[in-house]
Amino acid sequence: MIPGNMQAAHAEAVRQLAAIMAEVDGPFSRDPKPGHRRGIDAYKSTNLVRALTNAMFGYHDRFGVFPDMVTPKTFNEKIFRFKFTGNVKVPETGNKLLTERFIPEALRGRLRCPPLIWHSDRLPLPRNDRIAPGRYYLKANHGSGLFKAVRYPLEDAERPALAAQALQWLDQVYGIQDGEWWYASIPRRLMLEADVCHGQPSVSWNVYVMNGRIGCIELFDKNAEPMQVTWLDADFQPDALQMDALARVANPVLPADPEFMKSAALAIAAPYDFARVDFFIGADGTLYLGEVTFSPSNALSRRPAAMEQRMGALLQFNPA
Repeated sequence: MIPGNMQAAHAEAVRQLAAIMAEVDGPFSRDPKPGHRRGIDAYKSTNLVRALTNAMFGYHDRFGVFPDMVTPKTFNEKIFRFKFTGNVKVPETGNKLLTERFIPEALRGRLRCPPLIWHSDRLPLPRNDRIAPGRYYLKANHGSGLFKAVRYPLEDAERPALAAQALQWLDQVYGIQDGEWWYASIPRRLMLEADVCHGQPSVSWNVYVMNGRIGCIELFDKNAEPMQVTWLDADFQPDALQMDALARVANPVLPADPEFMKSAALAIAAPYDFARVDFFIGADGTLYLGEVTFSPSNALSRRPAAMEQRMGALLQFNPA
């Protein structure tokens, strides 16, 4: 890190935090909603400034400017502020073991998360005689990117490396350093989840719901090389705005019932000003809920300026 840039990030963090603290009927004058917590509640004062400084530095490093938390206009700026002042549902947010709690009761006959086979707060991994042969995902429940595809029965020779990887996940404190504090509050566990795609690459259908409206649908294939992204409108038609630097998703498996996907996303996101509701489609065509996130890419997603402005204009965070 360049000390001068970090000093500038610290000064910006202190300045903007002071302005937010002075807001009439601002977040510092209100309590969090029941069943929710905010960054300003989770961090002690010095740690709040430190985390905000780190987040400011990371944003500037990516975009060349500091975000405006006081009067945010772009989508990333509004998500950046939300990380510190918004009401985050706990303990569900970010916890892969609790994602299914976001599904309303009325939808549970048609929508679910992939089957959970095993979970534990410690090693060893389950014995071969306890798990049916097949493909699974070994994951940690408390962060992004903490997963590995595995096949049971495990070979004796691969167990030590898998155990070392899993132990590293359990030791990792995720998100606390730059504003995604809710991950660090999750009791850390390992989990084994069925591979419902049977080894085939899965495309994520990420539905951005803003104040009860679908702002866009993002098709995302992170397994493709290079990564592929396509943006659709609420009618599943290609958006006029796309990421010119990335290829479009090639031949995605379409949902059998697009209207149900839309209605499910709206129902899941209904209690919130914003949620990105992520689905994927299993090998048999079943629709699964993958994730519900409130800070996509930690407010560091690159988008065309016109898309950032448009999504930012659609999203209005209301006082709790």
